[in-house]
Amino acid sequence: MENENKRLEFKGNQFMALIPFLIFIVITITLSFLKAADLNMMIGSAILGLMVGMFFAKDKEEYWNVIIKGLGSNVGMTAVLIWLVVGIYGSILKSGQIVEGLVWLSIQLGVRGAGFTIVAFIFSAIFAVATGTGFGTIATMGFIIYPAGLLLGCNPAVLGGAILSGAAFGDNLAPVSDTTIISATSQEYTNKDGSAEIGGVVKSRSKYAITAGIIAIVLFGIFGGASSVQSTVAAEDILTKYTNPKGLLLLIPTAIVIYLAVKGKSIFTAITVGIIASIIIGLPAGLFTFSDLIAIENGAVTGAIPDGVAGMTTVCILLMVVVAMGNLLIESGCMEITVDWLNEKVIKTPRGADLSIFILSTIFGILIAAINTIANICVAPFVNAIGKKNKLHPYRRADILSAAVCSFPFFVPYGGCVLLLVGTMKSVSSTYSFITPLDPSSLFFTTFYCWALWFIMLIACLSGWGRVFEGKGGEMVKELPSEDKLDMKNAN
Repeated sequence: MENENKRLEFKGNQFMALIPFLIFIVITITLSFLKAADLNMMIGSAILGLMVGMFFAKDKEEYWNVIIKGLGSNVGMTAVLIWLVVGIYGSILKSGQIVEGLVWLSIQLGVRGAGFTIVAFIFSAIFAVATGTGFGTIATMGFIIYPAGLLLGCNPAVLGGAILSGAAFGDNLAPVSDTTIISATSQEYTNKDGSAEIGGVVKSRSKYAITAGIIAIVLFGIFGGASSVQSTVAAEDILTKYTNPKGLLLLIPTAIVIYLAVKGKSIFTAITVGIIASIIIGLPAGLFTFSDLIAIENGAVTGAIPDGVAGMTTVCILLMVVVAMGNLLIESGCMEITVDWLNEKVIKTPRGADLSIFILSTIFGILIAAINTIANICVAPFVNAIGKKNKLHPYRRADILSAAVCSFPFFVPYGGCVLLLVGTMKSVSSTYSFITPLDPSSLFFTTFYCWALWFIMLIACLSGWGRVFEGKGGEMVKELPSEDKLDMKNAN
């Protein structure tokens, strides 16, 4: 028992455990402002931080033991395995021409101007929910939908904001999104084993996401049109190059995954069924061949399956290293000291706990806007500790965390998502002379969904909308039992 309670000690005080984390944050923020965000360098900066931190630990062997323990934690390993499975699933969907199906549908709808801006938002959201990739959505829609939208009379900045908004919608809500996965798996139960179920989290946050989505659609309808339509024929030529109605068939496995997840099935089960359904539907429909899924060319393995794994490998390694840094904060007592201080000086009520989580998550989202997933990973341990201390249900914590990190990173000028869209515009401009790449700052106020989501969650924190606590068996309860209220009062 004594060994279990023994803290990892540092020279000076326990806050020296923050040194690896601070080195990582400083380098990551610097890369963001230099527009040079790179996952490999982020991993390198995290490793560098861990090596520097060693010199401040009193017991260096135990220091590395704590890090290794963190690398193999349930939180980290669960997320890694889910990401690898999701990577395969998303890659299969993209190879199966789901985008081409959505493009075909846009042609059939025959919308122009502000109407097409709304369509751009909805289709981007559908694609992001289906594949779970915000970056993939931005690159794909920026390449196809953006140039066509300009010719169809869309306001350039608002159209760009619609694409970013759709990506954020899927990133926040999709059961296969890395943001959803991290926000859920990082929030542990107090009264039972395990962490927040992904399906339960998706169901819980849908009211906030849908409300923000409706507000965004109204605003895109008001501000999404330009003064004139340049060339409908040219726009349709662009769109028809990337059209295949059969691609819509892959919305079926997407619906199956969402249904199973919301019904409480394991996310592993849901995605596995989704992959099988995608293959069963895609092969006979001619959306892809078996060799598109996996093939050997010149001694190298190619295809959607290995590509899906490869696309997730780097971020999985980064997740493991950051989780290891988080374990340093836990094992040193730094996390406990910080949370106790917040409870004593700042958090006096459940509303205060909500707001503390929201503000902290927003700050991390602003600072580490290069890749919102990393902001999510970094702040998640603090959110978990504050939430558990104040008896907030894991679903509630996950919802607040996700809303915050799916807001500012999608519209601040140095954010990775914004820079990706602007970069895509520049690439496409070499093909289409009518495209003038936007300045990143022009997208700040046009990403309507993200602004709406942030304000809605702020209102939810202030008003208590959707606030639930963890019951004795881990269930959601509106009110805490009297003894838990007394414990919180005494703690605070």
